Amino acid sequence: MWTASRMWASRVSVRAKLVVIFLGLFGITLAVVVVSVLGMRANLNALNEYEARVVPEIARALELSDRVAQLAAVAPGMTLTDSSDLLRNDAELLGGLLGDIRRLAPGQANRAGDNLAVTSELDAIDQDLGRLLVESVRQRQLRKDLATLSADTDYIGDSIARGKSTFAQSSPTLLEVWARTTSALQAANMAELGSAESDNEALWLQVKLRGEDRRQPQIARALAQVDNGEHSVYVIRRAFLTSEARTSYLVTLLRGHSDHLSGKAAHYVEHLRNIARERSDEVRKVALSSLSGLALLAIAAVAVAIAGVTYVNRVLRKLQALTRVLGRLAAVDTSGQAPSTHRPDEVGELARTLEVFRANLLDKQRLMQGLEAQRRLQESVLNSMNDGVSVHDEHGKLVSWNPTFATLLGLPPGSLYPGMSLGDLRRSVDRPAYWRQVSRKSATHTREGRRIAESAEFHIRAHGILEFHSQPLPDGGWVAVCRDLTDRRAVEAELRQAQKMEVLGQLTGGVAHDFNNFLVAILGNLELLLPRLQTQPEALVMTERARRAAERASALTRRLLAFARRQPLHAECVSVGNMLLEMLDLVEYSAGVGVNVMLQAPAESLWVNVDRAQLENAVLNLTLNSAAAMPGGGALTLSAYRAEQSIGPNGGSDAVVLAVVDTGCGIAPVFLDKVVEPFFTTKAAGEGSGLGLSSVYGFVCQSGGDMRIESVPGEGTRVELRLPAGQAPTRASETRTFPARQVAPVRGARVLVVEDDVDVRGTVLSQFAELGVSADAVCTREAALHWLETQGPVTLVLSDITLGESGNGIALAAELMRRWPRQRVALTSGLPPEVHHAHPDWNPHLPFLAKPFDLEALAVLLR
Repeated sequence: MWTASRMWASRVSVRAKLVVIFLGLFGITLAVVVVSVLGMRANLNALNEYEARVVPEIARALELSDRVAQLAAVAPGMTLTDSSDLLRNDAELLGGLLGDIRRLAPGQANRAGDNLAVTSELDAIDQDLGRLLVESVRQRQLRKDLATLSADTDYIGDSIARGKSTFAQSSPTLLEVWARTTSALQAANMAELGSAESDNEALWLQVKLRGEDRRQPQIARALAQVDNGEHSVYVIRRAFLTSEARTSYLVTLLRGHSDHLSGKAAHYVEHLRNIARERSDEVRKVALSSLSGLALLAIAAVAVAIAGVTYVNRVLRKLQALTRVLGRLAAVDTSGQAPSTHRPDEVGELARTLEVFRANLLDKQRLMQGLEAQRRLQESVLNSMNDGVSVHDEHGKLVSWNPTFATLLGLPPGSLYPGMSLGDLRRSVDRPAYWRQVSRKSATHTREGRRIAESAEFHIRAHGILEFHSQPLPDGGWVAVCRDLTDRRAVEAELRQAQKMEVLGQLTGGVAHDFNNFLVAILGNLELLLPRLQTQPEALVMTERARRAAERASALTRRLLAFARRQPLHAECVSVGNMLLEMLDLVEYSAGVGVNVMLQAPAESLWVNVDRAQLENAVLNLTLNSAAAMPGGGALTLSAYRAEQSIGPNGGSDAVVLAVVDTGCGIAPVFLDKVVEPFFTTKAAGEGSGLGLSSVYGFVCQSGGDMRIESVPGEGTRVELRLPAGQAPTRASETRTFPARQVAPVRGARVLVVEDDVDVRGTVLSQFAELGVSADAVCTREAALHWLETQGPVTLVLSDITLGESGNGIALAAELMRRWPRQRVALTSGLPPEVHHAHPDWNPHLPFLAKPFDLEALAVLLR
């Protein structure tokens, strides 16, 4: 039988088996729903019965208990009510409460038998309430009578009080009678009242014996009316105490009846609670039976599900094995065979189909191996090339390319596609971009007549310069190879700029050196001339004006030397306002004729501790950039002010801002973050190196500051150099000028001057003569050596470093130190000493005197 069932199972399809399993699960699920609905319906019926029978009884019992509690609370208060209206309201309220209790009590008695039989208690309460109401009315009347008697007694007491002294002497017993009457009104019990009454009778006998009633007839009559009248104090007070005792007894009876009713109501509520508990047990039993049925159905569902999962798992294992075979076939692996080909169901069908695919793949694999090897070789060669390669057909459409081609064009990997036209290819490249033909020879032509140059350059603003070389293909079309020339062109531009800067530096340094020689003669002679013109005011003014002009020329020479990198670069205290004022002529000359230069002098003295030459170079660089942005002319404004804010890495509290503002074409927002990058320039090729703003930015950052650029295209650019504010220097450290003064003479010294410039040589001799020094001069190295050999050593040999064709002052100093070790030698030059450090004979310990110099500098050198 087991074999027959297995044979039947093997003949049934997978779909039929799964349908049977799913139908079984559906039937079990439907049974679960039916059992759940029946159980919920049974619970709902039990809940409805509970709500229809038990809940109203509980509500009725609770309402009855509330009415009984109100009855017990209101009834005692009736005895304390003085107003007839309030007493009537309390009586109506009590009547209503009794009516509610009677209305509720029979219903409960009919439903619950003797559990809440309260008729006898209600009748007793009704009788007690009637008596209590009557007693309350009587007690209220007695209280009014007592109030009247108390008022009469108080009136008598007032009369006695008015004649107290006379009354106490003539009628003391009447006074005692009044006191006993007053105490009788306040008697708390019958004993006190009886004692007061007996005492009062005795006192009245004494009053009559003593004749006090004749001496005080009005008082005696009034007291007799209160004590012995029809409604005497003792009668009314005794009736009131009796009424109070009856009222207390009735209240006690009402409370007892109320407590009895409350106990019966509580007993009935407990009975109802037991009934609710029985209903809850019945609902719980129904729920447990439903849960048991659901549990059995769940077990059956789990069993069916396990059976279905087991079967599906077995089928899936077969399918997974077939999937692995299919995966190997997709990966061109034909080594494995498909399992379960003998099965008669769908799995066997799929296995046999896979075997057919495997056989076909084996045939195709042998054909593709040769082509695949060639393709891999070609792909490896193209992908490993550093140059971009693209293949185009005779129409110019893209056929093939390597990844480097898209990278050089700056295109994302998915932007190129086969069949892409030349127009689409050019439009996909970032703008602006243009072609520059290098060779006039044509490699080929497209069918549309477009000429393809053999060699050309493609300039892309964002990606640099690409060089294309094209070669025609035999069947039409062409292949193009491109390489990136950006770095090479940048290096070439940097080299050209460096060569320009070097030539400019040499030219500027040479001019500054010669100009310093001129200034030696000018300033030296003016310094010698000033003391001689003290008696000629007009000539003195003109000479002083010439001296100031020569000093400005000296400052201009220092700036030229700094521009040529031939000036020592050291941080110093710089007055920004004075520096801008001194540079104004150089800025105007650099900006050009069409630019209107304006200087906004700062309102206060602003000092920074930076390299002055570098700061002047920065201002000149910004001036040249602004002038280039205003080819048709415009306005250039220089200003300086103090800003209270943190700048730089040290976070200084305030800064000095040097602003350069122009009205030029401005900078596009996309380039604002790139203008300080080295070699970045918006100028045409060959017109700028891209190093100006980068060098300015580097200098400002090294000085602990920051640079900010704001620009609006078409309106202009504002560049701010923010530097840490410094302290003003002391007078000793301020820039020294050349006022007319007397320098103490230096007696007994002898000097040899070696100088090739005639004017400088004559001026220096005159300066030494002014100092009282014996000085001689020669113009060549050989003449200096010959003079010393014949004349002997001197106090000082002052030699210019640059002696023209006759030699070098550094070599001369070395020769003198070798021949005459004790001979003092000093060097002078129009160039700073750093320029001469490269000379092999340079001695850093020799005194150095920078041109131009004055009498004080020469005197210090001699001392």
